[in-house]
Amino acid sequence: MSTPSFDLIDVIRTIQKQKRTIIIITLVAVGLGGIFFAVKKKKYKAASHFLVNNPLYGDRQTLFRSFETRYVDYFGGDDDLDKVTALLNSDTVRERIIRNCQFQVVYNADINTEKGHAFLMSVFDKNFNVKRSEYKDIEVSYIAYDSVTAANVANMAVKVTEEVYRHYYTATKEGMAASIRNQVHQLDSSINLLTDSLANMRDRHNVYALISPSRQNINTSDMKGGGKGYGRAIEEIQNVESVKDQLVMDRAHYISVLNEFSASSGSSMEYLKVISRAHPPTGPSGTALNMVLIVAGCIGMFFSTLLVLILAYYRKLMAVPR
Repeated sequence: MSTPSFDLIDVIRTIQKQKRTIIIITLVAVGLGGIFFAVKKKKYKAASHFLVNNPLYGDRQTLFRSFETRYVDYFGGDDDLDKVTALLNSDTVRERIIRNCQFQVVYNADINTEKGHAFLMSVFDKNFNVKRSEYKDIEVSYIAYDSVTAANVANMAVKVTEEVYRHYYTATKEGMAASIRNQVHQLDSSINLLTDSLANMRDRHNVYALISPSRQNINTSDMKGGGKGYGRAIEEIQNVESVKDQLVMDRAHYISVLNEFSASSGSSMEYLKVISRAHPPTGPSGTALNMVLIVAGCIGMFFSTLLVLILAYYRKLMAVPR
């Protein structure tokens, strides 16, 4: 018994005979695609773009140059973009975004429970996206069922990231400033003690001239007095006065550095520059209706054609006597 042939001619003839069936199935597929598009809940995508500023431009050494002029680029380099990207992908930043955007209300889940927290984090990870372009800008986008929520999350992501990125640098400066401030307080106490000691020594020996060896261009020709112990008093006053003068100069230097740290850690400096804020999109994201209908029609035509060919070949096989 020979196997019946089913060549190209048979395929074309079968398609011509069953074209009505193919068209009907294709139209049904198009209709189902349209129904699916109409029933499916719409999602909206909002995106925000920003640039990363060079944090060294707001550094104390750059703001208060005194001995050299070194060029510092306004825009951050690849290392700075890597740090910002790492922050955007960190759980710390994402959890703050979730809490600030009230995800527990939007998605009806308790963020304070382990299960609810894991659910909200998974929802955020699935719909949040970070992209870097060749122009050294970063795009953050979010997809949600509500257009306002999508825009709020994208903008909040930039805001929270800027706060965390800023705190990374300002916290170190503030810690240094606090250490210097404590040192100034200690110097104040030491200077007050030395001032009281000098005042008592001068009053006791009637020595009121400037005799500190650490001061320059002082005139000691007006030294008056004498007697036993007067010379030793002069030497003691010089020793104490030199220490006090050095502490006073150190205190002035510390206060100057403290002011520089305070200026360089101010909130008026921007570490991220938004170039395009996220706005609620006017239309849903994803595939358009015409594309859905075209794809559904192509799928329906393909499978309907395949079906009629298989059935035709099967009938031809069953027609062969066994």
